[in-house]
Amino acid sequence: MAKSGEKSVKNYLERKGLQVEKIPESDAKTVDFAVYSEKGLAFYLEEKTLEPASLEWKKTDPVYNSISRHVHEAVKQFKSVNPGRTVPNVLAVTNLDPGRDVNVLFAALTGQALTRSGKMIKLNKFGGDEKDRSLIDLYLWFDGGQLAGYIWEDNAEPCYEGELTKLLGL
Repeated sequence: MAKSGEKSVKNYLERKGLQVEKIPESDAKTVDFAVYSEKGLAFYLEEKTLEPASLEWKKTDPVYNSISRHVHEAVKQFKSVNPGRTVPNVLAVTNLDPGRDVNVLFAALTGQALTRSGKMIKLNKFGGDEKDRSLIDLYLWFDGGQLAGYIWEDNAEPCYEGELTKLLGL
């Protein structure tokens, strides 16, 4: 399933006029893609796929823990290919469960959820090291092969936010 997520994300980026280069798997940790604009390397991107809840029912790992685990793994991959953080790090989450939306990502990252009445309620704390989140500049949420939402990390570099906004048309 992850390969279909990678393909959707790659297609989205290419429609934005970016060159997407798959980074070959190796013994060292790598991310999925190096993404280039006409100016050169624009950012690194890792794609993670969330399986439908029906496939996760045997796991004791609810979606919030699953997202935290994916973030933690992606951070290790970004540290390996971009240790000096010379370009932005982008994590794309491909959702395969129609019962979930970008709010699930928000809840997992912040430990808060929006109720139907518009109130914020506290949930569990992010299941990873808070420093992990600061190494990812932008989270993209894909549903049905389309970008359905995004979340900027609070600690994202301001210059990266401006660059990525233009490149991705956010």
